[in-house]
Amino acid sequence: MRKCTPREIIKEVPDVQTVILPHNWFDDLGDNRSVFISLYEWMIGNGLVPSENEESLHNRTYVGEKLFKKLLSAEKKRLRKKLKIKGDELDRAVGWSDIDSGPKTEIGGCNISGDVILVIPETSRQTLGEFSAKIYRKQRDTLINKTRVNAAGATFYQWLLPQIDRPDRVGDTARAAVVDDQFPRESIQYEEIKSYLASHGACDAAIESLKESWVEYIQKYPERVQPYAWCSECGKKFDVKNALLAWSLESRELFVLDTACLNKYMQFDELVSRPLLGITHDDLSELVEKDEVSELDANDMIEQLNLWGIIPIASEGCNLQKTVSRKYTRRPISNSKRYVVLRRDKFQCVLCGASGSEANLEVDHIVPVSRGGTNDIGNLRCLCFKCNRGKHSKIE
Repeated sequence: MRKCTPREIIKEVPDVQTVILPHNWFDDLGDNRSVFISLYEWMIGNGLVPSENEESLHNRTYVGEKLFKKLLSAEKKRLRKKLKIKGDELDRAVGWSDIDSGPKTEIGGCNISGDVILVIPETSRQTLGEFSAKIYRKQRDTLINKTRVNAAGATFYQWLLPQIDRPDRVGDTARAAVVDDQFPRESIQYEEIKSYLASHGACDAAIESLKESWVEYIQKYPERVQPYAWCSECGKKFDVKNALLAWSLESRELFVLDTACLNKYMQFDELVSRPLLGITHDDLSELVEKDEVSELDANDMIEQLNLWGIIPIASEGCNLQKTVSRKYTRRPISNSKRYVVLRRDKFQCVLCGASGSEANLEVDHIVPVSRGGTNDIGNLRCLCFKCNRGKHSKIE
């Protein structure tokens, strides 16, 4: 159970009186009076309570759980000695003593910490009720947020199951996933699910439906998506804490890279970088304005970081729903990246082996741009003119 401190109560509720028991107070207790009654009599007898609170003092008194344990122990000791009882019978007797006259130990479902005594006057009753409701709501919201993470439908696939009857793209995605035994049902990463669909020949419409479904899922349950990054160079998934946002001073393109791939890139192109963690929509807008980064690249990066769970969709003034249906746009491949691909593929067509000037070598997208392919190094390869024209928009 959550605890609230006397300081919190005093700050929120006016006219609260605080009382501290002397260290030797328990030494002078008699056997014929309840410890709780003795407490109230001591407070009144020493003028620690205004007269208007005396009649309902037991309803106005609150104590920290540390002090209450001491009071309860003293009452138990008194009843054991006076009534010669023990075990369950003693526990019941102590319970009835507490119910009859014991002070309160919690407010709004929260235990009061410490060993202080608080007297809250009748005039502060309404404010106390408002404060109780406030901390109760806070405790309830904490519990709800905690249980939502582990609730039914925690994975994207589980969330999809009840959506199969919907007459929209989300319903299309749900129906396709249900009949696909190999669908990554335990995954909570958009890129993993998208890669699976792309590798199985999914069309543009299927990818767009997935994206729209994913957007709705993470808008409702953002806490279920653990942010991760995917390297633009090697395509590997890695911890966002180790990710760098980099941009080329030549082509003004944006990349997400780990340190190793950044160093590899720097051999052929001059890049500027900064940690990806903490990047916002405004940061990317500033790169467009001050560093002349491509606005299209920046918008694509915002969408990508939204889908990865790095920038929350509902914040930063970014409405991803507007970009869900945006068509894929071909962007030029920088000369430095072309050279990296050609050198990697040994300046020959990876399909037929043709090389030299007569081969008319070109850099090809393995997954076509029209089907969601990117300019990432891992999606590029060297093809001769003939093989590239014969491929058209097929995924091989």
